[in-house]
Amino acid sequence: MGEDVEHSVRGLGLTSLCMQEKKLVSGVSAAVEAILAQFSSSRTIVQKALSGDSAINPSLGRLVLQCLCPALHNLLTDGLKPHQSDLIAGRRPNSAWSLVQATTRTPKTQALFNLQIRVGELPQLRHSKQRFNAFLLGLLTKLLDFWLSHLQSCSVLEACYHPTSFMRLSLTTCWPLFEELLLVLQPLSLLTFNLDLLFQHHHL
Repeated sequence: MGEDVEHSVRGLGLTSLCMQEKKLVSGVSAAVEAILAQFSSSRTIVQKALSGDSAINPSLGRLVLQCLCPALHNLLTDGLKPHQSDLIAGRRPNSAWSLVQATTRTPKTQALFNLQIRVGELPQLRHSKQRFNAFLLGLLTKLLDFWLSHLQSCSVLEACYHPTSFMRLSLTTCWPLFEELLLVLQPLSLLTFNLDLLFQHHHL
């Protein structure tokens, strides 16, 4: 069954099968361009640094939460199975936040694990999507592309995603789109962000 699905996926080709996935990457690209436009209006290094501080420039915080976070949420929940079976916990719901928890437990992801724990301990964030958004705010301290690359390499992909999901296809047919996604996000790593993890709670 799995081989038949993989064969049909390869047979369809990038053009027909990855059109929806291409739209998901384009959504992220549009959000990144909007964020870069915010920074480009700053002329000095100091101004650029202050532009990335959500306490000084709340419009940037809103832009990240209303554009980048939804675009990445759509991409990472594309083809996500509604539930996952666990030998200990049994059947439990899948979400973008559960992906975060499942992919930040190894020693090589200590910085990601620390951020996940910080977000998880914030009582103001009661819903998984709020926690996912806060995690993304924290990742904009130059960890976003690292987490996405790590996520792609994790063994949980098969358990969490359907074969036609963006993340599963990024391993085979739609690999170029995943590379494009990383290139799209790369300019953000050159900017200085200081985003309040509770920005959504305080401002939205």
